[in-house]
Amino acid sequence: MYVSLAVLLVAAYALVTLCRPFVSLWLHYRTAKRIGLPLKVLPVPQGLFSFFAFQLARRLPKSLPGVTRLHAILNMGRPDGYGLHQELGDVFVTVNPAGISLIVADPNVASYINGRRAEFPKPPNTGAIINIYGRNVINADGDTWRLHRRVTGAAFSERIHSEVWDEAREQAQFMLDSWKPSSKPDSSFVVRDLGADTLRLGMNVITGAAYGSKLAWDPSSATKSRPFNPPCAVDTQLTYRESLEELTRHLMPLFLTPRWALRAAPAHTTWGRAWASYTAFGGYMQGMLDAQAGAGAEDNLLAALLRAAEDGPEGYRPMSKEEVMGNTFIFLFAGHETTANTLHYALLRLALHPDVQNELLQEVDEIWESCSAEEPSYAVFERATWAKAIMYETLRVHTPTGITNKYAPRDTPVPYQGRQVVIPAGTRIATNGTAVHFHPDVWGPDEYAWRPARWVVEGVPGMDSPETSRPGTPLPGTPAFNTRRRAGSEEEDYPTPPPTPGQIARMNIQQQQYAEKEPHSPAASPSSARHPAFILSHATSPKSPVTQGLLTPSNSHQSFLTASASTASMPGGNKRLIRPRRGAWLPFSEGSRACSGKKFAAVEFVRVMLTLLREHRVEILGEDEGWGEKRVLQVLAGRKAGALTLQPPEPVPVRFVRRSQVA
Repeated sequence: MYVSLAVLLVAAYALVTLCRPFVSLWLHYRTAKRIGLPLKVLPVPQGLFSFFAFQLARRLPKSLPGVTRLHAILNMGRPDGYGLHQELGDVFVTVNPAGISLIVADPNVASYINGRRAEFPKPPNTGAIINIYGRNVINADGDTWRLHRRVTGAAFSERIHSEVWDEAREQAQFMLDSWKPSSKPDSSFVVRDLGADTLRLGMNVITGAAYGSKLAWDPSSATKSRPFNPPCAVDTQLTYRESLEELTRHLMPLFLTPRWALRAAPAHTTWGRAWASYTAFGGYMQGMLDAQAGAGAEDNLLAALLRAAEDGPEGYRPMSKEEVMGNTFIFLFAGHETTANTLHYALLRLALHPDVQNELLQEVDEIWESCSAEEPSYAVFERATWAKAIMYETLRVHTPTGITNKYAPRDTPVPYQGRQVVIPAGTRIATNGTAVHFHPDVWGPDEYAWRPARWVVEGVPGMDSPETSRPGTPLPGTPAFNTRRRAGSEEEDYPTPPPTPGQIARMNIQQQQYAEKEPHSPAASPSSARHPAFILSHATSPKSPVTQGLLTPSNSHQSFLTASASTASMPGGNKRLIRPRRGAWLPFSEGSRACSGKKFAAVEFVRVMLTLLREHRVEILGEDEGWGEKRVLQVLAGRKAGALTLQPPEPVPVRFVRRSQVA
């Protein structure tokens, strides 16, 4: 009898466990239907689990029903661009057994959500994978986030940015010298793994400028004032660089495995290597904190964290040791990788687009020639219009992290298409920044083209003034967004861009069409037809798409763009950078939770470009060397598997040629 009862209980438990996901899915589906937006059902929860589901889905035959769409939804925020939203709408809902998600690619909705931190906080356990050393400014919320933001945000001052400028110059010169052949330093040279070197540069810049430990490029050039490794509080065989590389490679086992199991794992296993890198990098961070505590007077990010640990800011508690370590880790981990990858992508794009590179080289020459000192000072940063335009366009096309996550803790109305859409309590909200950056109603019909000229305009009468384009200006209503209806409705009255086979084809087709529309532009000439995205003369032409959009409110996509207050005296007139209105450009997020290091990254980017391209230009290797334009574009359209940020799936070699040798 007891055996039968036990069997019955086990069977009942198994049945309940088996049915629970289906019951949950049905209940969530009923709730989601009431939202009134396009709805898709997913078999797995989005988030960390979707990473594993995506690895499975990508191996399924595309001929199976629903596999292509499942692949696209699980792969949101990757290089796929706007394609998913072109089919499902700018805002749609997904349902899975764990809950409801709202997927957003509408700049108005993105701006509304990002601007209301109290109504739409971070979801619980967001960013837990980067919580391995302690809570930090990225994954904290509420009072804890306010403490972290106040302490770390104040550290990104003009003094730090000046330090970044100087350290970026040093590290860029170190990197350049390491590339030059010792036998013929004035000859051209090939860099085989540009990405690895830009990562090292990014790590060294933030370590020197924000952490107070200035590093040498390699052991052979190390000195007492510039060691190869920062001080370390533990005994380790791993170098500083190796510990960070190994840690990045083993984040998943560190996140999923208990600490006691990691400590007990044999050294040669994945878990053993994960633990070795974790303890080594933690030792380097603790060593830098100890060194900073002994130095005392220096004012940088570590000094700010140490002060907060001793005595919190007025009205706040002191930071815990774990919070100090957590923030030390996250700024180095996230900051060095995103800036380094942006430099990497930008140099590859410049190699593909020599006309754009010519504009940048002209600016580089202007800046160097205007300097009375041997080196340009930080004061010239504001004049680097084209360098910043190239950075911004690279971040738009190659967004490091495409998804920003929020959630609605209670039923909350959100304005969308002239009505209030009520978001149910518990709904996760994912702003698909990659889709926003390829939105045709925001960026125009050439949204897949890498065209830095879209960011640069001539200061002409009638342009929006800096006062009307300051951060916080509300997004205007645009014809495309005001008339858009859900796909399939009888009221649909806007043109839908035709689908294309893939991103490479889209980029090539749109760039070619853009060149054909301007038969008298430089892009139509044989010398530049290979790269028709370089219509740089449009930046000063009254009929250019960029200027036309600024002066004509009826141009829907350009009404999201205004001229910024940043100007620079350049040849041909007073050029300005376009400032996208809120919700239209999201590589650093926006609102109160926007990245504190935006200017830090821009200063580093500009200074590295001024150093690398002072005497050289960068080129891709030809087809006879196994590369060529087509293969490089294929790599740029991919993504490195398992990486938390967008990175090329394989190294792309480039050639640096002395400009004096170019006819």
